[in-house]
Amino acid sequence: MSSIRLTKKSKYAVRALVELVLNGSEKAQGVSEVARAQHIPERFLEQIFGELRRANILKSHRGAHGGFCFAVPPEEITVLDIVEILDGEVRPARCSAGGSCYIKDAPLCATSRVWDEARVALEEVFGKYTIAQLAAAEREIQAGNQPASVGV
Repeated sequence: MSSIRLTKKSKYAVRALVELVLNGSEKAQGVSEVARAQHIPERFLEQIFGELRRANILKSHRGAHGGFCFAVPPEEITVLDIVEILDGEVRPARCSAGGSCYIKDAPLCATSRVWDEARVALEEVFGKYTIAQLAAAEREIQAGNQPASVGV
């Protein structure tokens, strides 16, 4: 496995999912509206939503009032879920999470502990925040209040 590299795909996806919650997570919303509101290229967001649909995070509806809505409650979707769906497993180095050294047949060295600790920390932070919590914090910011926390 390769190491983690957070791409725009994950960052855009989290922003777009927060936007879905802000606009009413139970109703289908068009990609163009979400893309426009979050300044995300529409074609790119279509690809992202397609991947999230295949991962059963979103469902799509066709027709005049079609679009995307959540297949899973946003309270149950973490940033970690989105990162792992779109960017792969959180692994700062090949040797973390029980992997092997990049040097063929070499035993794991002392630095593998550092990479494993980083992996655990990233998983903890990304796993701590749900899309619903981020949407609640965004509502506070839009109301002119600085949220005390993101709801954890």
